[in-house]
Amino acid sequence: MKKEEVSALLIEFLSDPSSYPHNPRYVKHIQTHASHVFIAPPYVYKIKKPVNLGFLDFSTLDKRRYYCKKEVELNTRICDAYLGVEEISIVDGFFLFGKGDYTVEYSVKMRKLPERYFLKNLLKKDRVTEDDLLRVIEKLVEFYKRQSLKEEINKYGKPERIRINIDESLSISERFIGKTISKATYDAIKFYNDMFFEKKSRLFEERIEKGLIKDCHGDLHLEHINISPQNVCIYDCIEFNERFRYIDIASDIAFLAMDLDFNGYGDLASFIVSEISRRMDDKTISKIIDFYKCYRAFVRGEVESIRSDEPEIPGEEKNASKERAKRYFKFSLNYALFGSRPGLIVIFGLLGTGKSTLARALSEELTCRVISSDEVRKEIMGVEPTERRYEGFDKGIYSKDITDITYREVITGGRRTIESGKTVILDASFSKRAFREHVIQEAETLGVPFYFIQTRASEDKIRERLIKREKGGKAVSDGRLEIFERFKEEFEEPIELPRDSHLIVSNDKRLDEALTQALTGIIIKALSQTIHEI
Repeated sequence: MKKEEVSALLIEFLSDPSSYPHNPRYVKHIQTHASHVFIAPPYVYKIKKPVNLGFLDFSTLDKRRYYCKKEVELNTRICDAYLGVEEISIVDGFFLFGKGDYTVEYSVKMRKLPERYFLKNLLKKDRVTEDDLLRVIEKLVEFYKRQSLKEEINKYGKPERIRINIDESLSISERFIGKTISKATYDAIKFYNDMFFEKKSRLFEERIEKGLIKDCHGDLHLEHINISPQNVCIYDCIEFNERFRYIDIASDIAFLAMDLDFNGYGDLASFIVSEISRRMDDKTISKIIDFYKCYRAFVRGEVESIRSDEPEIPGEEKNASKERAKRYFKFSLNYALFGSRPGLIVIFGLLGTGKSTLARALSEELTCRVISSDEVRKEIMGVEPTERRYEGFDKGIYSKDITDITYREVITGGRRTIESGKTVILDASFSKRAFREHVIQEAETLGVPFYFIQTRASEDKIRERLIKREKGGKAVSDGRLEIFERFKEEFEEPIELPRDSHLIVSNDKRLDEALTQALTGIIIKALSQTIHEI
């Protein structure tokens, strides 16, 4: 038989309850990008796909046998559910478990862990207590402390070694640009990593010196943690590539923290990072945790993208993986820009400089809300958004009193959005220093990073846009050429803005170029704000 025929028949064999010596009531088949998993209660069997993904190579039977044994050996360090490796053979043309005429595959065998005790399921049912988390923390801390320090492992903490993993992930994900990740997001994350390695390479050396590079789990997320009343089991660690397991404990913890953030439990993520760092006497984790969260979210986007592209995965599952991949990549971008907190972006400038267009483009990349002064003003006055109100400068709905009310509402809306844990973009001219200072005061009170992006364009481009706007369209703004010169005269230049929070984007160019300039500009400012910590 051809290899493809054997593989198809093997899947059929493992999907049949009568194939197993213990006669399970049912068998559930699950696929990952690298494995077939068969849940046959009270056991689980996992075979590795004969694939070579570059970072993972299960292409030969000998390699699959080796990595099956390695998986059992490594996982028993922190989980007692692993039972061993089962050989699958053929005898007289039939599959069976054990030795036969010739071996066709190897399977990892483990006890099935109770579904209700997986951390993700406990969180969904709001059944996770602080004691549960402390048990997980204690298990991880004990595991990390048990790993001896080795020079061979320390080398994997060097920036050039870490960069290999990140560059590989970027290279693999490049083919998904336009499918699960936009070019702007991809370029910004790549730029962030380049900048981090350039500006903060000394931090990696400090982590090595402090003995924080260990033989870790490597794949520490919610679905790999089982908290029963009797035991905490953390399973399915990385066995297929040592460079994904010989890592900084911050990278290991960042995976779990990122997964908690992704699922809406940011407060628990902060608690776990704080407690583990305290117990490990890790005083510099805050300087690097967001870098690793960015990486971990990107890797999850990569894995889900690969899964969404596999022909044997059912269509509904492929679509779900595609949507998850998009979310993970957007999370990665948010970490690069703002770290683990929500951020506040103000898009401001003269009429016709493309503020709203850039604000919408940024909101799509970040999946965040835009609060527009044009929309808020008309809502306050009971005017339809696209209804034209061509009134004089500082007249009617554009009078000083209405403008003051509008800006208070815009800033209040921004504050409420941030208080709900979400990033927000404020889109308005912010032509007066007092309005900008109000934003800064609110952001500092909330303790979130903030950036003022000032859009600029040539007067020819501005005039072209304003004339086009007057001729029609669905723009909410009533800004027009007639009031431009007066508006320009009254605009107070933002000399009061902190240098590390103010950037200028030229909006004469194509939107994608302006978007990239905005994203990379924020990254430069963000890293410069923390450079003094290193």
